Amino acid sequence: MITEKELSFQLCEVGKRVYSKGFVAANDGNFSVRLGVDGYLITPTNISKGFMHPEDIVLLTQEGKHISDKKPSSEYKMHLGIFANRQDVNAIVHAHPPFSTAFAVTRISIENYVLPEIIATLGIIPLIKYETPSTQALADVVSEASKKYDAMLLENHGLVTIGSDLWDAYYKLERAEHAFKILCYAKTLGNVKTIPPEKVKKIFQVYSVSDRIKKNLK
Repeated sequence: MITEKELSFQLCEVGKRVYSKGFVAANDGNFSVRLGVDGYLITPTNISKGFMHPEDIVLLTQEGKHISDKKPSSEYKMHLGIFANRQDVNAIVHAHPPFSTAFAVTRISIENYVLPEIIATLGIIPLIKYETPSTQALADVVSEASKKYDAMLLENHGLVTIGSDLWDAYYKLERAEHAFKILCYAKTLGNVKTIPPEKVKKIFQVYSVSDRIKKNLK
């Protein structure tokens, strides 16, 4: 079993990657992991994700009370809501990757069959209606959407990905941003061509695709 110290270290490592890739700026973004019955670990507020130390990570109780000298991210309500709705999810990553967020600002999501890897691993990346960051309203709409999706594009805000562990959630963020980058370039070249539905079924035969993704793509 992974210890609290090891998970804190992982959060810092993901923070360095997200910051170095330009997926966040300054003190933006927030990540969390489930810590069994003890609650959750979440990144602190007002600390750059590229310069966190394990002792900066905040322990949240199941009720959302923080046990630390540092304060948790102001988005902690969104994290708690997702964890409550998805018992299979053990980690959440929220950032503002430039290409993904550009699509969020123009309010264009990935709801068509475009890239095989996205179809197999994420399926649809829906657009979640805008609500003020750090509010219960935002927490409510994102946590509700998380019942069906593992990656969500927040209008005028950024991207949220969830996974079985922290690396799974992070790689989904990286994969989604790569897809939005490709689509951005594609749109400058002409019309984006989609994969026919009958070809999508063949992807299901080749890849190990979750039932949740298959249901969303019907």
